[in-house]
Amino acid sequence: RNMLDIAKQTNEMKVFIILVGLLFAVSIIYVVLAPFTKVEESFNVQATHDILALGLDIGKYDHLQFPGVVPRTFLGPVVLALFALPLQFLRAADGSRFPLLLITRSELAIFTVTSITKLLSSFRSVFSSTDACFAALCFLSQFHLLFYSSRPLPNVFALVLTNLANASRISSPESSISTFILCVAAAVFRCEIGILIVTTLVTDSIVFPKTLPKRLVLGFLGGVLGALASFQIDSSFWQRPCYPELEVFLFNVVLNRSKEWGVSPPHWYFTSAIPRALLGSLPLTLYGLALDRRLARIVYPNLVFVAIYSYLPHKELRFIFYALPMLNLCAGVGLSSLFKSRSKSKLRYSAFLCGCGLLLASVLLTMFALQASRLNYPGGHALRTMHELEATAERANVLGRDKAHRFVHIDAHAAMTGVSRFLENPATWTYSKEEDHTALNWTDFSHLVTARPHVGGFKRIHVEHGYSKSSLRELSFTTEPKVFVHVREDLL
Repeated sequence: RNMLDIAKQTNEMKVFIILVGLLFAVSIIYVVLAPFTKVEESFNVQATHDILALGLDIGKYDHLQFPGVVPRTFLGPVVLALFALPLQFLRAADGSRFPLLLITRSELAIFTVTSITKLLSSFRSVFSSTDACFAALCFLSQFHLLFYSSRPLPNVFALVLTNLANASRISSPESSISTFILCVAAAVFRCEIGILIVTTLVTDSIVFPKTLPKRLVLGFLGGVLGALASFQIDSSFWQRPCYPELEVFLFNVVLNRSKEWGVSPPHWYFTSAIPRALLGSLPLTLYGLALDRRLARIVYPNLVFVAIYSYLPHKELRFIFYALPMLNLCAGVGLSSLFKSRSKSKLRYSAFLCGCGLLLASVLLTMFALQASRLNYPGGHALRTMHELEATAERANVLGRDKAHRFVHIDAHAAMTGVSRFLENPATWTYSKEEDHTALNWTDFSHLVTARPHVGGFKRIHVEHGYSKSSLRELSFTTEPKVFVHVREDLL
């Protein structure tokens, strides 16, 4: 019997390792299939590029010309750039640093999935291998977490730390290290994690009251260290005394100006965001949470965090990323229970098949969402196509002008839908993203990448289509012209 148990454990470990490998593989596949980034990721993308390309020449950094509404920390970009430093010589065929965009995003995907793996491993050690394997299947069946795992958003950097903190809460429930990690995440990347710290502290103090003093001390230490590190590094990069998360807190919470980017009803996270993120795992999550009392301590703080955070008018799914992995653990328990009891009756076997069917439906919806998302970056595709067209024309000796006069203007729409400095070739091109068009003399530019289909004195040479709408019923997408590439007529 001992031999059978060992063989069973070995097989379960093999399955777990395969599923973890798939998590890494899928996250990297998303990087390759949707390599460009949008406006929400702009700061961290440009900052990572500038650290790699410009080093200590901070005066030329993108954030000083386009600072955004509130400053963001450089700590995340610094980490990504340091790991990519040995490969900074890589270039694409068009001379751009596009390969480095793929590399730095892949790094973040690896960090994120590693934290998910740590969470699953801790979960496996306390619950069971079967529970952890089915939880991994839930992660794989969903779109948002793995798709965003490589996207350099402050929320994703914070997600890495919250996953590690939750892993510690599961495997070492009386340890205070989770509080330390959460406080670092809140101080450096996302101040709203402070709500999660409070809900976690209250829950853990009720279950383990003797650990409260140590948790408070370590939490204070983590917050101070994180804030000091952020202030020191970010003041250097922003070239003024700067603690980004304090300014973000004042802007979003004290001034409540985040609502300028849209308002959603209080129930939106629970009735729209979480169901879209979990897809078919949602009923399994509810079933698992009702089934196993042990889940309450590790999941309820995250649910209360979402409930409290719902009072902030502006809402986005990425703001509650930290809760989604914990809900997947519940779904794993639910589906694992159906699996273990499948042989007891036809009804239970049918219930297990329904659970598998829910995950299969999630996979199909994920594939659909991926195809739609790939169409959301027309600006990035248009800029790369412009470089390719120019290279082709140069080889054919069609354009009668010198390389030094390649001067392209990129308008706001293109810049927000995929364009980043990683796509630029500064050796032979000059780029402008000046937003005040009244101050521009269009004849200074050789090329335009713009949302305008017609520009006087220029000829359109490329039309980039992008996502317009989709139909789940027909499983189809509709695209429309989004970004246009123009070249000045006298250069043709």
